Amino acid sequence: MNNIHFFITNLKIDYDKKLNYLITIPCVNREERNAINVIDKTFLGFEKSGLFESNISVNILLFESGSKNTNYLDFINYYKDKYPNVKIYIIYSKIPLNGNTNTLRMFFYINKLPKNVYDFILWMDDDIFVCKNFIKNADIWIKNYANFSIFSSLYVPYHSFSIKNRKNLHLANLSGFYGTCCTIFKPELSKFILPHWNNNHFEIFGYNPDTRFRDSVRKSFPTSHKICVSFPSFIDHMNIGSAIQHRKVVNKGHKALYFIGEDNDPEIYK
Repeated sequence: MNNIHFFITNLKIDYDKKLNYLITIPCVNREERNAINVIDKTFLGFEKSGLFESNISVNILLFESGSKNTNYLDFINYYKDKYPNVKIYIIYSKIPLNGNTNTLRMFFYINKLPKNVYDFILWMDDDIFVCKNFIKNADIWIKNYANFSIFSSLYVPYHSFSIKNRKNLHLANLSGFYGTCCTIFKPELSKFILPHWNNNHFEIFGYNPDTRFRDSVRKSFPTSHKICVSFPSFIDHMNIGSAIQHRKVVNKGHKALYFIGEDNDPEIYK
């Protein structure tokens, strides 16, 4: 039986408790798929937001999907050298992977992590904007709300609804979740995702990683119907076009309904 109460404790986490976060980002050389590389802009946004100079414990893991040329990630050395306190690792693949197989590899990796090394995973995309003081705000938001749903999100492109006397918290229907610009979950959730990832229904209807994740959670925890999400979103999608579209310029993709903005600070840590 799946112990949903391990994930949903309905308890806040003490603000003084130091949590360990792991940011995971699947990535690909988009130029090889006739799109535009912007992961360097994502990291520039991280730097601008203060993530690398924060005293919050966070490491970053990139899952490179087997691109022929991986020099698009050479810029990472700048951040490794300048900010040695934040460990950045790149997990390469010897074979080309698509979005689904690369993300499956990510969940296998998370599932094999030693216990109690990381408290929460922040599954993010390689083409995002983040708000000012992103990780400081995320840390407090997670301590307030992440124990109240099976997973949560700081990026909300779908409908959500407010809760009385909760300024930065909304609820959303789990069944309507999509978009993994900042999906938050405990590492232990990965073992409940893996058995369903290649579900026949998902394969027939061409599910993407976000919807495979969502419906894998629903299959493993059928009594879970709502998720906690931030309001406004602390993250937004660049919307520069998907690498799967096979065109250089494409203006398709989801966006947060209410993004606070790169230069604005939610200030929930105050």
